[in-house]
Amino acid sequence: MLAHPYLYATQHQLEVAKRNIARCEWAGQTYREIKAEADKLADMELPKFETAWWREAKQKHWHDTYPEINLHTGGVPRPAMNAAFQSALVYRLGGGDAYAGRAKRVLLHYTAYSFEFIHPDVGLNYASWGIQALWAYDMLYDRFTPREREKMDDFFSRMLKAVVENDDWWLAEGLGGRFNNHYTWHKLMMAAYGLFYDKPEWIARAINSDQGIRELMNYGFLDDGLWFESALNYHYTALHGLLPIAWMLRNAGYPLDLFTHKFANGRTLEQGLAGMVQELFPDLTIPQIGDTYGHTVYLPDEQSSETAWTAYQKPIFGWLMSQKKQPYRAISLFREKAPGSADAPAVASRVFPEHGHVILRSVEGKEYWNSDSWVAFLSCDLDSIHAHHDKLSLILFGRGKVLAQDVNAVASVPHAFSAKVTCELNRTTLCHNTLMVDGTDHACIGEKLSLIEFKPLPEVKTATIGDLKGLVYPGVRMQRTVAVTEAYVLDVFQAASEAEHAFDWLFHTLDDEGKTRIEGDFKAVSLPDSPPWAWLRNARSAKFDGAWKAEWRQGDVRFRLTMLGAPGTEVTLCDFPRNDKFEPPPVPMLMARRQGRTAAFIALYQAERHDLPPVEISASDDPYGMLKIKVTVEGKLLEHLLPKLR
Repeated sequence: MLAHPYLYATQHQLEVAKRNIARCEWAGQTYREIKAEADKLADMELPKFETAWWREAKQKHWHDTYPEINLHTGGVPRPAMNAAFQSALVYRLGGGDAYAGRAKRVLLHYTAYSFEFIHPDVGLNYASWGIQALWAYDMLYDRFTPREREKMDDFFSRMLKAVVENDDWWLAEGLGGRFNNHYTWHKLMMAAYGLFYDKPEWIARAINSDQGIRELMNYGFLDDGLWFESALNYHYTALHGLLPIAWMLRNAGYPLDLFTHKFANGRTLEQGLAGMVQELFPDLTIPQIGDTYGHTVYLPDEQSSETAWTAYQKPIFGWLMSQKKQPYRAISLFREKAPGSADAPAVASRVFPEHGHVILRSVEGKEYWNSDSWVAFLSCDLDSIHAHHDKLSLILFGRGKVLAQDVNAVASVPHAFSAKVTCELNRTTLCHNTLMVDGTDHACIGEKLSLIEFKPLPEVKTATIGDLKGLVYPGVRMQRTVAVTEAYVLDVFQAASEAEHAFDWLFHTLDDEGKTRIEGDFKAVSLPDSPPWAWLRNARSAKFDGAWKAEWRQGDVRFRLTMLGAPGTEVTLCDFPRNDKFEPPPVPMLMARRQGRTAAFIALYQAERHDLPPVEISASDDPYGMLKIKVTVEGKLLEHLLPKLR
C-alpha cells in the first residue's frame, strides 16, 4: 500500500513545493493565492443539498432540466469543495491544523449528498468536484477516525456508482456522440477511485473499456494533436479530464505512464498539449469557433499549459509559461526547475486536413508571435460535437485585433450551453461570416467540405475551400477563396445554382462605439420577428449598384471593408447583441444581399494603426478559366488568379 498522499501530490512533490515557496517569488505568490482561497472556508456557509426540486424536475425530459441539474450537481457543491481542496493542500504545505480541520468539516458534510439525480451531465459534474474531494481526503487521510473513514468510503462508493451509471447510459444511448469529452471525466473518477482504494478493475475500465482512455487517445485527437470536437475551446474540456488521470497514474507509480505512452499511430498526450500552438493567433489566443459562449482562451494562462510544463519540462511549454499573464496555479509548485523561458516555436500557413481548418499567415516563423500580421482562419469542417451552422466561415485577425468575428452573444444565465441565446442565435448561420441562402440555416453535414487550393507562396498565401456537392444548401454550390498579403486580405465568395435564390453575405466585426461607418441612403427596415432574426436590432438598408466600403475602429486600429459592386445589391446594417441583455455597445453586423442563380462577393479588407490608403480593385475572367483580380494599394499592383466556380 502506498503512503498517503499520492494522488494530487506525493510527499516528495510537497517537499519540492515547500522549497520553491521559500526560495522563489512566483511560488510564494502562488502559495498566497492558494491560501487566500482556503481562508474563505473560515466564514463560508456550507451548502444545503436540497432534493425537493428533483420531484418536479424528474418528471420532465432531461433536455428541459439543464439549469436545475447544473445548479444542484455542479454550482452548489463546487465552491466549498474547491476551497476544501485548497485548504487541505495548505495544511500539507505547513499551513497548520486549522486548515486540516476546515477541510475535514467540508468532507464530512458532503457525505450527506444523495447522488440521486439523473441527467447526461451529472457524471461530468460529479467528477469535477468529486476529484477534489478525493484529493483532499487523500491529503487528510490520517486525520480521520475509523468511523469517519467508513462514512467517507460510503460517500465515494456512491459517487462512483452514480458516475458509472451515467457512463453506462451514455454508452447505451449514444448520448452526445462517440469520444465525447464527457467520457474523459467519467473515466477520471473511475481511475481515481481504483488508485485510492486499490481496485485495479476500475483503473482497467477507465483505460481499456469502450470509450476508455485508450480509445479516446486513438480516435479523439486529429492532425498534430487537436481534439476532434468542432469548438476549439472544448479541446481543454477533454484535456482537463485526461491530464489528472495521467498525473495520478504517474504519482501512484502505475505501470502505464500516460504522459509518455505512445498510442496508435504514435499518438501521445504531449501532442494534445502542444498541438494547439499551431492554431493560435499572434496574441496567443485560440480562434473562437463553435460553442465558446463568448469566452476567448489565452493559451499561456490555460491550466493545462502549467501541467504540461511541470510534467514535461520541454521548451515549447517553457515558452508558453514565459508569456503567462495570470498567477501560477498549485500544480506549478511541484516543478523541479524554475519556469524560465524558451525560444518561440516557428509557425506557418497550413492546412489541418483531419479537422478541416486552414490558416493563412502573412508573417511566418518565430516572428509571427505578438506581431501585427494578418491571419485568416477558414473552416470546411463537418458538423461534430458543439458545431455551429457555420460552414465556409472566415475569422480574420490583423494589427493585433480580431477583425472578422465569429460571434457568440454572452448568456447571463450560469448554464450557457442550454441558454436561450445560445440555442436561438449563437448556433445559427446568422452569427457567422459566411453565406446564407434564402434566409435559412446551413444544413448539418456529415463530411468535410473540399479543400480546392492551398498556395502558401512568399508574398501571397491563398486557399480555396468549397461545397461542390450542394451539401450545405441542396442544389447550391459554394466556393470561398481567401488571399492574405502583408497589406490586405482578399475574400472572394462565389455561389451558383440552377434556381434563383437570395444570397446573403454575412459579416460581423467589432467597433468601440458599436457602429458601422458607411455612406448611403439607409432607411429603417423590418426583419423577421422569429428567432434568430428577432435578436437583431436597428436594421436599416440601402441599395448599391457600384462598389462600396465600410469602416470600423478598435482603439487605434482602423478597419475597412471594400466590396466590388453588382447591380441591385442591398446592404443591411444591424446591431448584433453582445450579450442577451443587449448591453451597449452592440456588435456591428452587415449583410449584403443579391438575387439570382449566381453571386460573386469580392471583398477586400485593410487595417492599419494610421490612415488607411486608398485601394483600387478590378475583376475579370481569365482566358484559362480563372478569375483575375487586380488590386492596387499605394501604387503597388498585385494580380491574383483564383479558381472560378463553374
